[in-house]
Amino acid sequence: MGHGMHPDSELVHDGVRVNLRIKPLAKRGGGALRREIAEVADAVVILPLLDVGEHSDPSVVLIRNERFAVKDTLWELPAGTLEDGEDPADCAGRELEEETGYRAARVEPMTSFWASPGFATERMHAFVATGLTKTQQSLDETERIVPEVVGWDETMQMVRDGRMGDAKTIATLMWYAAFGQRE
Repeated sequence: MGHGMHPDSELVHDGVRVNLRIKPLAKRGGGALRREIAEVADAVVILPLLDVGEHSDPSVVLIRNERFAVKDTLWELPAGTLEDGEDPADCAGRELEEETGYRAARVEPMTSFWASPGFATERMHAFVATGLTKTQQSLDETERIVPEVVGWDETMQMVRDGRMGDAKTIATLMWYAAFGQRE
């Protein structure tokens, strides 16, 4: 979970999902301030595309994800946390199937980005998943996730009008819209 990234910091909370460290940061005018760093494991986010054809826009397998921290159910792309030493592409395939009940024939890397670099160490790895076949959803005990297939244009409209409020989802969709393999 990013251990050793900040050797000059003090571990003040050793948590299940997050470690909290305090690090002194030098001020330009002298002295130092204490700042918190949230050590969070890296994660993946997956753009699952259905019906990718030569002449038609694909549909996106989105999820409705009940998020207790923000007390809301959000539209998101499937995502998940890397286990220790796990390859991001393997994690992407596993999380896709667990959260949506779809298995991908192809899981290809797109980009990666810091989730919240002002205070957290988490790096997100974004993948596009194609060649989807329906299998079985397999959720953790605390997950409340409902997959839903949404057309590409409607997905983009959700980003535009604010119904899509999840940053990793917006970043991944916009990266694919700008640079992905859409002809």
